[in-house]
Amino acid sequence: MLTRDNFQSVIEKEIRELLMESHGEAGALAPADQLTDLGLNSLLLARLIIQLEGEFGSDPFAAGKSIADLRTVGDLVRAYESAPAQGEVA
Repeated sequence: MLTRDNFQSVIEKEIRELLMESHGEAGALAPADQLTDLGLNSLLLARLIIQLEGEFGSDPFAAGKSIADLRTVGDLVRAYESAPAQGEVA
């Protein structure tokens, strides 16, 4: 079972990779960091969600959570941390 630190680590890695690809740089991340302030636009956020679904085997938005509610790195961690894996019942 993945821990909060595992989710945080994977999510931060994926965000940094996207930022490096799109902006050529990526600094340290913290749970309170605003996704938009980091440089994640709607297209990059969509790509991030696709990457994370593949990494974790879950889609927290299939159960009714809204992507629009994600504001910070911590929000994203909590969404995936609480999402059931594919095949599990929420």
